[in-house]
Amino acid sequence: MTLEHYPGMTEKTLEEIVTIAKNRWPIEDGIIIHRFGTLYPRDPIVFVAIISKHRDEAFEAARFLMDWLKTKAPFWKLEDRGGGKEWVEAKTKDEIAAKKWEK
Repeated sequence: MTLEHYPGMTEKTLEEIVTIAKNRWPIEDGIIIHRFGTLYPRDPIVFVAIISKHRDEAFEAARFLMDWLKTKAPFWKLEDRGGGKEWVEAKTKDEIAAKKWEK
């Protein structure tokens, strides 16, 4: 699989998602690290971390980061299954998960 993105635009979007989380929950900080380029099965793709004094807020904020990352960050997946390449469409379950965070 190849993950493509727009440098600069993607980083800005990830920072904005973290800022939204910081405004919604009493967390100290958060970070999203998302790989791009050619990836292989079982390669780690994303790292999300929250710094918080309380675990409930940390877990909620982390869920938010993952849900919004999947739908708001400008990444595109191109799968190569040996018989040709195909762009991966957004999943309905990801859209539903992200909608629950809209205010």
